[in-house]
Amino acid sequence: MIYTIIRDLSLLTIRKDDNFRCEVTQVASLLKPTESPQPTTVPGIAITNKYQHSIGMAPHAPRPAWLSTNGTGQANVESNCWSISLENWVRFVDACIATATWSILCETKGEGNVNMYDINLHFIKPWTNGTGCSIACLMDNNQGPVDLMVSHAWAGSVIESLASIKTITTMYLLPKETRIFFDSVCLYQADDGAIGGLTIPQQLAMKPFTTIIHQKPQHGMFIIHTTIYEVYERLWCVHEVDEAIEANIEICGAFDPTSWNDKALKSIVTSFSTRSAECQGQSDKEMLTKLINHRGGFERLDIMVREVRQNSIKDLEAANLFEQLFSMSISSVDSFDGNKGW
Repeated sequence: MIYTIIRDLSLLTIRKDDNFRCEVTQVASLLKPTESPQPTTVPGIAITNKYQHSIGMAPHAPRPAWLSTNGTGQANVESNCWSISLENWVRFVDACIATATWSILCETKGEGNVNMYDINLHFIKPWTNGTGCSIACLMDNNQGPVDLMVSHAWAGSVIESLASIKTITTMYLLPKETRIFFDSVCLYQADDGAIGGLTIPQQLAMKPFTTIIHQKPQHGMFIIHTTIYEVYERLWCVHEVDEAIEANIEICGAFDPTSWNDKALKSIVTSFSTRSAECQGQSDKEMLTKLINHRGGFERLDIMVREVRQNSIKDLEAANLFEQLFSMSISSVDSFDGNKGW
């Protein structure tokens, strides 16, 4: 095309009146800009590593047909009732696991390394976007007071967290209706200005953790430990222990007995320091640190965490005994026999 244009321009320099208008028309046609290509549809959502670098692409997860598209709205539910039943929490996670999106995440990162950041990005936000409702709100329009507070790190393993929830359900004989606070599914994550929704800052300003813990949930607080991330590197988790101590509620550890062994649990009893925990946002860090120091400092939190982890070693021994007696992991027990949600 360039050669043709140059040739035609050379003819124009001859300046013959009888062909000038014709040649100009030809050149103008050649130089006419082409139409912009239509934007292609994004094939999915980027998969990121812990440094937020893209390492692959996962297809959009199909929304479950049973998941409602509307609900009460986060702004219309009291923060002490931002809760989900154990049954529905497991049903939601199982729905994520049943998708091709989950399979691609596992192929890219390894099943044990898929974390709650991935669940939020690939499932929670897309499935709740525009509704103004959290996953918990969409699954239950009549949320009630929290019976059990679950503390966890977003960078922790989802598959281990699932096993942890199933383990404590069996080990502590918790009913399937037990209502838990699990922040990723109980807060509205889309942050999109939808009617009835609340932004993340608005929800945090309502201090749901403090409100729930100080209402003394009957089953106390369970702290999920996974092998891929130290839960007490997250300052918000340290804060939750601080609030639990202040409210004088029972604190227990939760873990996947197939991922942990006695040696591994013992190694984390002392290999941590709550003082070194971090969180996103310098203002949050300063606020939480000031509050903890005002109540007596980090050392008392270290003492409580060590006690919780010592007791977890005893729970692991019980879980191992269960496996020896019944030839099955305690986390594999179907506590809701006949319920398709599990």
